[in-house]
Amino acid sequence: MTDYELIRSKRRSLELRVLDDGRVQVRAPQRASLRMVQTFVDSRRQWIADQQQRQASRPRQGWQDGAAFPFRGQLLIMDVSAGRNAVVVSGGYLQIRVPEPDSEAAVRQAVENWLRKQARPLFEDSIARQFPWFASQGFSQPVLRVKKMRTRWGSLSARGYINLNMALLHYPPAALDYVVMHELCHLQHMDHGPGFHALMDARMPDWRQRKQLLDQPLFQP
Repeated sequence: MTDYELIRSKRRSLELRVLDDGRVQVRAPQRASLRMVQTFVDSRRQWIADQQQRQASRPRQGWQDGAAFPFRGQLLIMDVSAGRNAVVVSGGYLQIRVPEPDSEAAVRQAVENWLRKQARPLFEDSIARQFPWFASQGFSQPVLRVKKMRTRWGSLSARGYINLNMALLHYPPAALDYVVMHELCHLQHMDHGPGFHALMDARMPDWRQRKQLLDQPLFQP
C-alpha cells in the first residue's frame, strides 16, 4: 500500500502529487470517503512509482562556485565570490556576489531573487506576443502572477490570473512560449478536450515538440 499525505479542501476532484523528495500527496474534497481516496491512489500506483524513480534520478542543483546553472536553455557556470549582493550573466558565467560566498543557502537565495526579477519581464513579453489573437476574439488579458510551483508549469484562474512557474526560465524560450500558449488557449477551452487541442494546433503547430523540452526535469532544487 502506498503511503500518502491526505489534504482535504473545498475542491471538487481528487488530485495526486509526487513531491521533489518522493512523498505522495492526495488533495481531496471534504466529503470524499477514505475508500474512494485509496481506490484512486491504488489506480495510479504505477504512475507514482515512475514519478518517484524520476525524482530520485534527477541530479541536484549545486549552489557553489563552479556549479552549472541552466538559464533559458544554456548552462552557465557559477562564479561565486565575496561582495555586495549582485547577480549578473557575463558570457557563459553567472557571476554571483554575496557577503558569505561559502554559504550555499546565501548563494541560492541570491540566485532565486535574481531569477524572480528576470521572470516577470520575460513572461510578460511572451504573453504580449501571443495574446493579440485572443484579444481579437474578445478575451481580456489575464494578469500575470510569477510563482514557484512543484507540480505545474502554469495555470489559468477563472478569476483572471495566469500563473507561471519561475522554473520555466531554466528551459529554452520555446518552452516558455508553449506554456503561455497552453494557458491562453484555456481562455476558450477550460478542459483538455478536442477543441483545446485543435486550438493549440492552430495557434502553435509545433507545440508537441516544444512540450518535449519540459519532459526531462533538469535538476532537483
